[in-house]
Amino acid sequence: MDKIGLALKLKRLAAWLDERCQPDSLIRKQFHGFPLGNCYVTIDPARQGPFASANMNRVYMCGTEPGMESDSVGRLIDMFATEGVKRFFVWLSPGPEMDVMRRWLEHGGLSRIRRTGYPTLCRCSHSPLRFQTDLEVREVSAEEIEAASDQLGETVWPEYARSAGEEGFFHYMAFDDGRPVAIATLCVFEDLGYLMAAATAESHRKRGAQQSLIAKRIERAEQLGCSVQVSETLYMLEHSFRNLRRAGFQEVYEKEVYEWNA
Repeated sequence: MDKIGLALKLKRLAAWLDERCQPDSLIRKQFHGFPLGNCYVTIDPARQGPFASANMNRVYMCGTEPGMESDSVGRLIDMFATEGVKRFFVWLSPGPEMDVMRRWLEHGGLSRIRRTGYPTLCRCSHSPLRFQTDLEVREVSAEEIEAASDQLGETVWPEYARSAGEEGFFHYMAFDDGRPVAIATLCVFEDLGYLMAAATAESHRKRGAQQSLIAKRIERAEQLGCSVQVSETLYMLEHSFRNLRRAGFQEVYEKEVYEWNA
């Protein structure tokens, strides 16, 4: 697997997903060349919490991209500060001159998050998956998602509901005697099948819902001709990480996440 090629594709995917899954209030900026390279930036002063996964003030970059220089980090800090943002995160994926970019980030006052890791995993095999669950697992429509939202409550990711009915998205649910208890989404981007937005109601965990939802999405991705399936998680989400590994996903690289806090 070409790490840099995959990282560049996932950066494009991030912008594609935000356009379809995020509210209009999200400020999105795509740069090309000097002085900020080809980084992708999102800004939302209303969502600048302490955890990187929920904070929508982000910079996506792949190493030291062409057009970046030593004061590029300072320009990024000024951009967020002008919008009233006091905390943002840089998501650094594989690319050229990684050590240079790490040094620039640290000299700019950013610190790497060490409390967990952010692995990117891929599955390239086409062997069928076996799973066991007493739940009914199937693809659902936008109308079914809307009807089930009250029953699922906080189990529904905002991105899951917002992407309902969008081209390139395939939504799944697990049901217990007709009641929805788990969700997951597959999106197809270029030749990639991306597994995202998975969650299970706490009362129905450890019943095989997520393993079966992974299998259903892999099957659909292969039917659609995706050459590889990709998913991202956190090391601290041990159950999620373990389920992906059981399904044949292998870690390709870990995103490095850096925090700036005013």
